[in-house]
Amino acid sequence: MKKTKLLILTLFIANFSYAQTALMDSLIQKNYSTFKKNNNNTFEGKGWITLQDEISKNNSVLLGELHFTDEVPYFTNAIINNIKFDNYILEIDPYTINTISTKIKSLSSAELDKFRNESGSALSFLQGEAEFDLFKNILQQNIKLYGADQISLFSDRLLLSELRKQTKNAKAKEIYKQMIANSAAYDTKNNTTFYLFSDDCLAKMNALSTLNLSANEKEQLEALKLSRELYLSRIHPLRVQYMKHLILEKLPEWKDKKNLFKFGANHLPKGESLMEVFDIGNLVSNIEEANYRKSLHIMLIGKEEGETLADLDQYKSFLTVVKDDNWYTYDLSPLKQAISKKKLKVENLELERIIKGYDYLVFIPNITKTPKRGRKDY
Repeated sequence: MKKTKLLILTLFIANFSYAQTALMDSLIQKNYSTFKKNNNNTFEGKGWITLQDEISKNNSVLLGELHFTDEVPYFTNAIINNIKFDNYILEIDPYTINTISTKIKSLSSAELDKFRNESGSALSFLQGEAEFDLFKNILQQNIKLYGADQISLFSDRLLLSELRKQTKNAKAKEIYKQMIANSAAYDTKNNTTFYLFSDDCLAKMNALSTLNLSANEKEQLEALKLSRELYLSRIHPLRVQYMKHLILEKLPEWKDKKNLFKFGANHLPKGESLMEVFDIGNLVSNIEEANYRKSLHIMLIGKEEGETLADLDQYKSFLTVVKDDNWYTYDLSPLKQAISKKKLKVENLELERIIKGYDYLVFIPNITKTPKRGRKDY
């Protein structure tokens, strides 16, 4: 009798699982479209027309990206070249953003190439040529740039070098020089540790804080200290709090304008993020709703060189319709509605957060990863 009951239960679970998979597959097959690159540095196809229409209608558009690719900046360029935005908010600290912007505006083409090549990972997600060119295009279109992240472990020398040039305090200039040299020495240890974590770095930042410095210097030094604490604590929610704080600081400047946010996909769902905190996507969604508007959340995924579709097992229901090298866009609202009405149960919690937190999923058939480069001395 017990064996019979167990068999019946096993069959019920198997049938339920099959029915759920079949329902998800059916909804996906009815709600996707494709698009492809054309010769005008943009796209063509039904999927692109759908995305353009949705992007045009929403006040804030959030791109949850794969970092360090060539395809995501191409996609972003196509968006800003076809739709007018006022602001671009990205996952880099505001001081590195300002430094790069100044370099782009003041250096010749050859000097700028040299700056990018020598800076390497100090430029964070902008170190790749495609991403750097996107940044230049955004500046040329007079879109206002905002950085919303802590200072990268690799950006200290870049910022310290600029502070050394700007400071009017002779003692501070000497301390900056020492910090730059000591940071370079840490790099020779193959990044087994970072200068920002060192006692020497903290002591010198404390010494600088006692000097007569400009407001800009004091602000950047405090940001460096805070970034150090965030890295050392390794508490992800604290980093997210800081990122949200930076975005809220600039709220009066962007809340009633057309905004493009580009962060890692973990950060931008409307609800709980993929790392189990209420992140930037949730903040922006709430702000737009409070102003009787909606935000549009688009997540980009892709297959990297050497991967197969089987390697993207989490998305297998979406990838069953992939038959060619087109880009695929999936409208997630029917799946969301099925979950809300308890017709569809998604066993994978992360996938459920993606479906409930994003409006569209875009699959890129071939992802070109940008090689990460080390940094040099300043």
